[in-house]
Amino acid sequence: MCDSEKEMLPNTDWCFVCGEENKAGLQSRFYVEDGLVKARLRPRSHHCGFKGVIHGGIVASILDETMGWAAAVPINRMCVTGEMTVRYIENAPDDRELICVTGVEKSNRRIVYTTGVLVDDEGTKYASATGKFTPLTEAKTLEVDDMLNYRGGEIRLFDELRAQAEQSE
Repeated sequence: MCDSEKEMLPNTDWCFVCGEENKAGLQSRFYVEDGLVKARLRPRSHHCGFKGVIHGGIVASILDETMGWAAAVPINRMCVTGEMTVRYIENAPDDRELICVTGVEKSNRRIVYTTGVLVDDEGTKYASATGKFTPLTEAKTLEVDDMLNYRGGEIRLFDELRAQAEQSE
């Protein structure tokens, strides 16, 4: 893969952040680019707390989900949020596309430490976050994987884990 190539990650139908069937949601897609997990989103007026200003919970949701994928990619395990801190810097507007950029700072067997930022194409920073994510067990990861949509071309993070589980049966 070239450094600037995007590798799409799978999604689910009804997730608030990435669910393509969730009409109230953000309908964003996660991808890996330059070693970071990113998501582009175009919030709509029903995502606002005040007219023209994206609700802080929506900002936290996109940071949480994208950092969760950032935690999962290097360890090939789904992760759950243990702790997350969000710093709101500027009001996030609903009149432009936003980009969430996340990565792993460090990890050990029990915790993956992540960072993230929500910006626009001009580089305006709206929020930043840090998170601590706990990997799921192999069995739980495969349960989640069974719910993910692979429509063609997405990274299949958990195939090796599934093959190992099938060999041990």
